[in-house]
Amino acid sequence: MGYRSDIRIVTSKEGYEKLKEFVTNYLKEHNEDYNLLEECDIRQEGKNQVYFGWNYLKWYEGSYKEVDAIMEGLNYLGENEYSYRYSRIGESYDDYEEQYYDGNKEKENYLEYPNLIREFDDEYVLNLIRDKQEMKLDNKEEQKEEIDI
Repeated sequence: MGYRSDIRIVTSKEGYEKLKEFVTNYLKEHNEDYNLLEECDIRQEGKNQVYFGWNYLKWYEGSYKEVDAIMEGLNYLGENEYSYRYSRIGESYDDYEEQYYDGNKEKENYLEYPNLIREFDDEYVLNLIRDKQEMKLDNKEEQKEEIDI
């Protein structure tokens, strides 16, 4: 199955169009047909920004050309003064990656950042504790010997 990540990106509308062009050309140059920008799990366009991303995706740079196309495209945006925000959350609790660039072009300075909320899943932990306690009680009952007097 492999290690999976959730990815979110924010660009300006113009930056998104430039990213689409870059990714299309990159994939053609590398004889790759699969374009992740056409398969987003989430995509929302606002007045000046585009927010998009994927859930539970194998996101390996250097291993998948479709991932390389996006990451190289983000570098291209920065080199050409387009702002972007990129965040990746891996399966491991401490696996978080973020990169961003603030361009100098008009309408490129005020992009939103992807928002991550971490919270406790108390119910999950409480259920695990209850299950372990019940197992201990069941084991004690099994270990009792019946003695005839």
